[in-house]
Amino acid sequence: MRSFRNNMTAAIVVTCMTMILFAFGTTQAQGRTSAHTYSFVYLGDLHFDKKSHHDLEWVKATMPGDLRQIEEYDRNTGEFTPGLLQRVQTAIASSSGRIKMVVQGGDLTEGLCGRRELQEMQFKDAREFVRRFLPETPFLAAKGNHDITGPGAKEAYDRVMLPWLSEDCGRKVDSASFYFRQGPDLFVFFDAYQNNSPDWLAKTLQENAHRYAFVVMHPPAVPYGARSTWHLFSKPKEEAVRERFLKILGAHRVLLLTGHLHKYSVLVRKTSTGAFVQLSISSVISGPKVSVQDLREGVQAYDERLLDLEPQFQPATKEERRKSLEQEKPDITRFEYADVPGYAVLHVSDATVSADIYLGDSDTLWKTIPLAPVPGN
Repeated sequence: MRSFRNNMTAAIVVTCMTMILFAFGTTQAQGRTSAHTYSFVYLGDLHFDKKSHHDLEWVKATMPGDLRQIEEYDRNTGEFTPGLLQRVQTAIASSSGRIKMVVQGGDLTEGLCGRRELQEMQFKDAREFVRRFLPETPFLAAKGNHDITGPGAKEAYDRVMLPWLSEDCGRKVDSASFYFRQGPDLFVFFDAYQNNSPDWLAKTLQENAHRYAFVVMHPPAVPYGARSTWHLFSKPKEEAVRERFLKILGAHRVLLLTGHLHKYSVLVRKTSTGAFVQLSISSVISGPKVSVQDLREGVQAYDERLLDLEPQFQPATKEERRKSLEQEKPDITRFEYADVPGYAVLHVSDATVSADIYLGDSDTLWKTIPLAPVPGN
């Protein structure tokens, strides 16, 4: 009888321990799943602006052609950008914690303020504006050319934007080239205008093991559309550094997030070290109704006909822009393009990365595109 009781006691202990270990293991597995499966919002150019941010006499004297642009962005900021951020806020609230952050691809502000104190005011107002809609969600922005255009703008960026970025990514940021981790993934923000060394990028990617590497920078690395010389390292004298930069992106199967051209595009670019994908979004909304225009799909659409989409743009550079597309074409294995503003929600898991593309400031899903695994790797 004593032996029976002892055996029963042992069995009960084993059963209880098994249940505890199973429950603990399940909790740990759920925790891993939660860390490895998440989403984030990607916004393109915003050009937040108010007329009060500008020394208009300076603008008239130095950049008179930009006065109309300032008026347009001031209107967009007042009439349409609030609806966009409200929509993002709604998406985050309904995601049950799955959406972890908002990533913005540069030209958060219009710049062209004329004085450092005015540019600082613009950055501070932009932060207050974002916080109004996204009070708790981390907001990480790349540096855009407009963000640092005008007297004192670079200093204003360092004084206002770097502390904001430090706060939202949870580590000290002392340069617009910085990185942080989201679970097993690496997010690298690359300053295309200062400290833009491929050596830094290569070192960062090599020294930080990752499942996926998201690189965020303002200009594209691969030209597309009519403005096909507006990509990073596009000057003839930069050909060698650009080739190295592309090989770094390919070697790490990078998912590159860009803006700058105010167009939607997704493409895959092969290199001798591997292929990478480039997604470009524009979030400049200038009207209540948004439609998809100039849709181009397939690698056969990646050619000089893209120049005809903006026939009035810099006619003197048309041949240079045509050659740029011609040189890239053999290495393009996937291509989509459209003139349509909106935002993207990227979904990340062990198996895939995909992007839901939404029209304007609506909840209208235009398309879902696969980003990873990157074809050709």
